[in-house]
Amino acid sequence: MDDWDVFFDPADFGQSAAWDTQAGDFVNLDGIFEEAREVALSGDTVGASAVLPVLTVATSQVPATAAQGDDLEINSVNYRVTDIQPDGSGLTRVVLERT
Repeated sequence: MDDWDVFFDPADFGQSAAWDTQAGDFVNLDGIFEEAREVALSGDTVGASAVLPVLTVATSQVPATAAQGDDLEINSVNYRVTDIQPDGSGLTRVVLERT
């Protein structure tokens, strides 16, 4: 059991999600879902941020073929992955947009 498992458990704080990669991989995983979170945007826009839905998961659960443009389903709502932000501590923020 990873240190983060208790937080990701749907019986406690977590939310189940289904990740469908563009490469054809389908992964069920649990994480902390926030409908609206301020996130730093990557790319050419220095210092820019936006309020977007975010799923925080254990980095070990992120599919190897994960990429921007993948689809996720959370609570029967479809989202598209707009950014994948590993934090170096074993967690990854998956920034989403509702489709």
